[in-house]
Amino acid sequence: MIGNSNPFLLVRARSRPGSRERFECWFREAHLRDVSRIPGIALVQSGTTAAGTKLGFYSFASAGVIQSALSSPEAAYARGAWEPWTAELEELSLDIFAPLFSLPIHRSAS
Repeated sequence: MIGNSNPFLLVRARSRPGSRERFECWFREAHLRDVSRIPGIALVQSGTTAAGTKLGFYSFASAGVIQSALSSPEAAYARGAWEPWTAELEELSLDIFAPLFSLPIHRSAS
């Protein structure tokens, strides 16, 4: 579940209206399966915004596996599978979120 302290990758993608049904099918049936095969990916979730943007939430097992996960052959395959869709997309973004460090809680004494 997103919300723990593990880093995660967020993918946002929206296809053009004429290919939306095919894209959503590919995203659900092929892409999510491909991402789940990447070593170091602990959890794969997806959703759709009200505007029709597909969301992929891919949680890493830990911060230490990010580099090896993203450079794995499985990740290269998953990235390459996007190639046929590039002309069909209106939106595509990828963001990695990870905690940088813990912040201590300080209280002032008055």
